[in-house]
Amino acid sequence: MRVTFGLAVAGAALAVLGFLAAGFVVPNASAHQSPCHSAHTCPSDHHTYVWIDPTTGLAWDCAEPGASEYDPSIDTATIVYQGLTYYCRAASPIATTTVPDESTSTATTATESTSTISTATTTSTTTTAVPDLILPDPAITPGVVNRKVRQATIRQTICRSGWTKTIRPPVAYTSALKIRQMVLYGETDSPADYEEDHLIPLELGGAPRNPKNLWPEPHSQSSRSDPLETKLKREVCKRMITLEDARAAIRAFKNLQG
Repeated sequence: MRVTFGLAVAGAALAVLGFLAAGFVVPNASAHQSPCHSAHTCPSDHHTYVWIDPTTGLAWDCAEPGASEYDPSIDTATIVYQGLTYYCRAASPIATTTVPDESTSTATTATESTSTISTATTTSTTTTAVPDLILPDPAITPGVVNRKVRQATIRQTICRSGWTKTIRPPVAYTSALKIRQMVLYGETDSPADYEEDHLIPLELGGAPRNPKNLWPEPHSQSSRSDPLETKLKREVCKRMITLEDARAAIRAFKNLQG
C-alpha cells in the first residue's frame, strides 16, 4: 500500500510540474505570438509575408530576432512595432505590367493585366521620349547625412521653420552637378527633363551639397517622394518616430521607386 501511495503522490507531483511548465514556459517560447500575424497587420516573424507600414505606406519583409530566416546582410532596417523588434528588408513593390503583343506587322495591341483600366494609345510616326525610372546608384549616390542634424538637434535644425532654406544649395551648383552626374548615370536625354534630388532629403537631415547624396532624377518621378518626406519629417518632429527610422524609410522608398 505504501508503494502504491508513493507512486500516486509522485505521479501527482509530476502532473503539477507539467502543468506549471505548460503554463509558464510555453508562452515565452515565442515573444512575438500574436493574432496580428495571421491577419498580416504587423511585421512577419519569419519572412512569410509582406507587411505594409500604416504610418509610411512602405512595404517590409521582416523576421524576429533569433529567427533562422534572419539575414543580417539584408535585413538592415530595425522596426519596433507594438513594443516588439523586427529586422526587415524593403519589399519589392507590386506592379501591374503592360506587355505589348507584337504578333502582327500592321498594328500593336497593348494587353492590360486588369480589366478595370483601359488605355487608348494613338500611334504616329513621331514619338516623345520619356525618361525611365532612374534609381540612385549606390556606387555613385550612397546617401550622406548632415552631421549637424542628429536626434538631439532636431529642434534647432529640421524642426525649425524655414531651416532647410538656409542650407539648400544654389541652382548654379546643382545644375552643373546634374550635367556631370547624367554622364555617370548614362543619361542622354535633355537636362531640362531632370533635377538633382537628395537621396536623404534636407527635411530629414541629408547632406545638402555632397554629390554622394544627389542624383539626376526625371521631373516625372521627382514628386513621388515629396508627400512621404513631409509626412516623415512631421512625425519626427512630433517624436512619433526617430530620425534614424525616418531616414531608413525614405531611403528604402527611393531605392525602389525613385
